[in-house]
Amino acid sequence: MSQPTEQRPPQVTLASGIIMFASIMVLLTSWERVTTLGSLETQEAIATALAEPPFSSLGLDVQSASDLLRWVVLVAAMSACATAILGWYVRKPDRSARLGLSIFAVPVFLSGMSVGGLAGSFVAAGTVMLWLSPGREWFATGRWTPPSPRPQADDVAPRRTLPPGAPPQHRPPGQLPPPPSGPAYAPHAYSTHAWQHHQDLHARPAAMVAAFVITVVMAGGLLTMSLLWVAIAGLSPDFLRSVLEQQPELFDEGLTFDQVRDTVLAFAGAFIVWCVVALVLAGFAMARRDWARRGLMVIAAFSAVGCMFFVLDSPLVVFPAMAAVATVMCLRRVEVRRWFMLESR
Repeated sequence: MSQPTEQRPPQVTLASGIIMFASIMVLLTSWERVTTLGSLETQEAIATALAEPPFSSLGLDVQSASDLLRWVVLVAAMSACATAILGWYVRKPDRSARLGLSIFAVPVFLSGMSVGGLAGSFVAAGTVMLWLSPGREWFATGRWTPPSPRPQADDVAPRRTLPPGAPPQHRPPGQLPPPPSGPAYAPHAYSTHAWQHHQDLHARPAAMVAAFVITVVMAGGLLTMSLLWVAIAGLSPDFLRSVLEQQPELFDEGLTFDQVRDTVLAFAGAFIVWCVVALVLAGFAMARRDWARRGLMVIAAFSAVGCMFFVLDSPLVVFPAMAAVATVMCLRRVEVRRWFMLESR
């Protein structure tokens, strides 16, 4: 059986790296938003958005909307600065740093969609990972228990000598035999730590929970953005036109606005299907279905490869690429594969 250790759990190290890197990206994008907030293109986009529902019912003018957006960006930048610093101190462990990180992660997540895209979601995902096992145990006691190694036959059941000529006894693989009874066996002959091994092996691994959280945050965030683009394209074509006009390279090949809008709807629809499939597979994987784990790894691998094709055009796609790679790594860990193998037997 594995013994408790004071070494930092790998899940905490991964969460800390995600939080610090995502916080820095929020800071950079916040600076870019502040510097371009007074540009003519941004002012025209704000004016167009305020003229369309639901923003038209807020009663804001361009100046007040710009001031509000500036405050949102400043709050996101200050909160991201705090999460970047606290993301380092949670490696100690420091429970006060984890609490402060959880507080500042809320405004980073809420303002992340308007400032840093999915970067704010990564900060929230990393923070949630710190409250899950084994990070929860490590922050509470300063120690945590790594997953138990695969038990040997001597650890699972006591050796029993069959009488000569007796037929061999068979049982399904992975199933513990009942404790032996009879006067020939003492009660302590059946080792109690065998059942502890049994419980450790059947407990949901922390890496599986981490893969589920990353998938829900990433796929859920992308699903929300895709639904938003579908709503904008269908309900506010003028606002979509003003956004697309800021990227004239889309019309360099002679495409009309209707053709570009149809392309946006097609991509958004594909992303919606992709995200829904990923979320369904993640749910079945948490329910211990090995086919869902394999399917989720395939989707995550294709997502990572697809993001690499767009990294030069948009450096922010490095976030979903890192999330996809982290998901594959979590699902391929030894304790995760063992957890699924025991269920399939």
